[in-house]
Amino acid sequence: MSAASQSSAATATPEQKEAKFDLGIWHTLCNWSDLTVAVQNQWGGPDSSDKRDWLAGAISEIFASNPDTDTEDVEVVLLQALEDEFGVRVEDETEVTVARDIMALRKEVAEGNFAKVDALQKKWEERKGKEVGTGNVHVSESNQDAEWDSVDEESDEDEDEDEDGDVDMSDAPAKPKPAPEVDEEGFTKVVGKRRN
Repeated sequence: MSAASQSSAATATPEQKEAKFDLGIWHTLCNWSDLTVAVQNQWGGPDSSDKRDWLAGAISEIFASNPDTDTEDVEVVLLQALEDEFGVRVEDETEVTVARDIMALRKEVAEGNFAKVDALQKKWEERKGKEVGTGNVHVSESNQDAEWDSVDEESDEDEDEDEDGDVDMSDAPAKPKPAPEVDEEGFTKVVGKRRN
């Protein structure tokens, strides 16, 4: 950090510190591969990038309303936002690193140290605003409705298959229906189907 930057950081107003912290949160989220994949694929809909911006603001607001916010609180917000807004369940624990980075930024900015935020800003500008690489993210889709549909389709398919030793149910003899029971007054007894 240059001498001019150090003196301006040391005399920064609370509003300037808050603005730097907000910028740091935003850049940290932009560098989170899991969130970047969700935004690039628009898993949060066409306004996915706006949702990332909203998340940065929400995290900032949490610190403003509750100064005792800790790393676990940030992790919970990150996980909840990804699941609610993007339909993503993070299982690689990267939210822990992101939350720790945000906590470190908070501490540094509060001390008037903007070096990390400035470095994040510079990195962003060098990429010319392009998203961070996402090569290490493993995407595993699981859709409950689709799973149920596939179970139904599989059971239909199983009836037709006989190469694997499965019985082709279309060739099975039909189970004879029992003759209706008629009582002495001429009424037919209704028998419900038994379920096994």
